[in-house]
Amino acid sequence: MPAQQQAVDVMWHFPTDTMNKLSLTIRTLTFSLLLSCKSHYNDTIHWVDNIKIGSDISLVKRTQPNFVTIDWTNSDTINKVVRYKVTKIKGDNDILKMAHYLIFIDNKYQGRQSHK
Repeated sequence: MPAQQQAVDVMWHFPTDTMNKLSLTIRTLTFSLLLSCKSHYNDTIHWVDNIKIGSDISLVKRTQPNFVTIDWTNSDTINKVVRYKVTKIKGDNDILKMAHYLIFIDNKYQGRQSHK
């Protein structure tokens, strides 16, 4: 075998312990990445669905988790029904891209509205 070919072959062979360490490192990094990308979609739905009907808007604002953003300044109003849109959920990967709204009448929480 030519010397140049031997050099190329040697370059691609790693000791087993090196390969095991590399494999462990890659698995650890992948696991860490997956954990850091937690979706708070279900947490948001759980929070919204557990707001007591009739709660004052100020209480809802105070209890809003930091992983959800609600556009409190731009509401939709039809008759006395006021809707505030959930504009961002941290780590959201909802493939349906559902829209979620908090519904209020006279500043009292009435429930959640969701649609595609």
